[in-house]
Amino acid sequence: MIENKIVVVDDEESIRNLVKDVLERENFKVIACQDTEEGYKRILKSKPDLVILDVKMPQIGGIELCRLLRENAETKNMPIIMLTVESSETDKIIGFGVGADDYVTKPFGNKEFVARVKSLLRRTGRKNESNILECDGLVMNLDSRTVTVNKRGVTLRPKEFDLLHTFLLRPNFVLNRDFILENVFEYNVAITTRTIDTHIKNLRQALGQWSKRIETVFGRGFKFVPDQNSKKK
Repeated sequence: MIENKIVVVDDEESIRNLVKDVLERENFKVIACQDTEEGYKRILKSKPDLVILDVKMPQIGGIELCRLLRENAETKNMPIIMLTVESSETDKIIGFGVGADDYVTKPFGNKEFVARVKSLLRRTGRKNESNILECDGLVMNLDSRTVTVNKRGVTLRPKEFDLLHTFLLRPNFVLNRDFILENVFEYNVAITTRTIDTHIKNLRQALGQWSKRIETVFGRGFKFVPDQNSKKK
């Protein structure tokens, strides 16, 4: 799997480290830069899927860097989130005026921050994952939202499809129930531990013998263990 790449530009080391840590736990590849000069060079070189800019930095600030990115043909369509220490209406008006896509006020909650990042990536269509995922006879088509196992169609409910997708994107990664609640159900409905277990059970039944790759890690959660000969493309 190719990871989404994000460049973070902030002169505060603590914020850079926090953002990097939070996003890397969600399987993003993060490039952290301490000033706009370094950030501009890294953005041009790495062509990230999303850019996060602090508004106020020494010399050239985030708003000016946002303006430069929008004026460059290679970067004009990159999604940009601005970080600000205060919800200044003036800063937001200026930032949106030069092309910022979203604003996040510091300090921010980790879950909300990740949700804003993922939401912006979805809205802009900047996804680095393939539309087709394959693993040892299983084929998942993200566009048609269909799944086949050994060319046999598998009927999945929407959340079971999302659950399988989450497993495929995180091989050998233990997903606890809180992680599943946040990433699959997005805290939008009242989901209990029993409900999550029911979805896991239904998913396993639908997948038949292939379901042995979704293992229960007692006391921790669930883990997708791909076959050694599995592949994604």
